[in-house]
Amino acid sequence: MQTLVKINLSNQIKEIVLSSGFDLVGISEAKILEDSYFLKDWLEKGFHGTMKYMEDSKRRSDVREINSKFKSVISCAINYNNLTKDSNSYKALEDNKGWISRYATGDDYHSILGKKLKLVALKIQELFDEQIVVKSYVDTGPILERAHASMGGVGWIGKNSCLINKDIGSWIFVSDILIDKSLVYDSNVKDFCGTCTKCIDACPTNAIVSEKVVDSKKCISYLTIENKKYVEDRMARKFLNNVYGCDICQEGCPWNSKAKIVESSIFNNRDELISPDISILLNKIETEWETLKIKSPIKRAKKDGLIRNILIVMGNSRDSKYIPILEKYAKSHNEIHIRTAEDSIKRLSI
Repeated sequence: MQTLVKINLSNQIKEIVLSSGFDLVGISEAKILEDSYFLKDWLEKGFHGTMKYMEDSKRRSDVREINSKFKSVISCAINYNNLTKDSNSYKALEDNKGWISRYATGDDYHSILGKKLKLVALKIQELFDEQIVVKSYVDTGPILERAHASMGGVGWIGKNSCLINKDIGSWIFVSDILIDKSLVYDSNVKDFCGTCTKCIDACPTNAIVSEKVVDSKKCISYLTIENKKYVEDRMARKFLNNVYGCDICQEGCPWNSKAKIVESSIFNNRDELISPDISILLNKIETEWETLKIKSPIKRAKKDGLIRNILIVMGNSRDSKYIPILEKYAKSHNEIHIRTAEDSIKRLSI
């Protein structure tokens, strides 16, 4: 493919992505990633916890293992920071409020962005006379999305392992389109973290064990979502108000303090999930779960997992009014809920 044709195609593809509602786009080459040895080391140290799906390091390190014909990765990024600091800031939470990660307060981004990507892929196909090989993923495929987005100039990888852009911060959803055509590849951008360690210092569980390396087994986001087991009291105490996910390291990042806030959102935020009263949320989970979980990312934690998390947060509240609720769960038939409630009662009784 001639250079001029590549340039025109690359520009046309970027225009399609941006006109489809994405905020950022970058193109990188489909090749073995320089970050592949980081992934291998991370897995060998067991930092992925119970996330067995991460163990397919060969395909994650080189998308050509998915299909040898792939030549380019188109990284599409969108800003989900549509809530003001006053309405949705962990730092402003009252003791009776729970924290649900910003990305999960609306509809599930996998579904919404998946539909967008399919339309983008169809429009890209129209640029070619012949049938192309194309595949799209929204945080669901064996791809190191952030690594490719960094290679494509969308942002840089911060010390908390999040992708950071100077304008949007790290409030970014990244999705990918893989095609079998060579394009003009973007250059990666400078790492603007410098000597700052605010994200590392902010983490209450010391999950960021070194720059850009997170031990999932210590990460509150992992523990409240992926981990379905009993959480030891020494770790539960560090959950603070987190019911689902955690944004503490991101809120600590200076780039996020000045990140753009989108005025409207395609993700349809739900007031009931924005800094919810934990008693009210617990009741909704118990009585309205089938409705509450529809189109919501919180269903990933499962009903019992969310109840466990709220029982932990109640124990961290320093408010004895939750003891009657905890006593109820201490007499339930769910072993994890029993142990968690007993731990929380002990913390409130000190």
